[in-house]
Formats: sequence, C-alpha cells, structure tokens
Amino acid sequence: MKVYSSIKKRCEHCRIIRRKGKRFVICKVNPSHKQRQG
Repeated sequence: MKVYSSIKKRCEHCRIIRRKGKRFVICKVNPSHKQRQG
C-alpha cells in the first residue's frame, strides 16, 4: 500500500473507492497497484 497525494488508476482493473473519508485504489489483478490518499 503506497500513500500519495494524487492517486491514479494504473491499469484497467484498478478501482477507486472511498472508505472512512479516504480514497483508495484497489486492484485484484495487480495487488502492487494498491494506493491510498490522505
């Protein structure tokens, strides 16, 4: 899980979701694409 001030989808499988006021990128195909903002 990497923390960025600006998160982007890195592949077509990435999804941006919100949990508890934070934005996350989750990716089942490439788990190394996981990111968190804030």
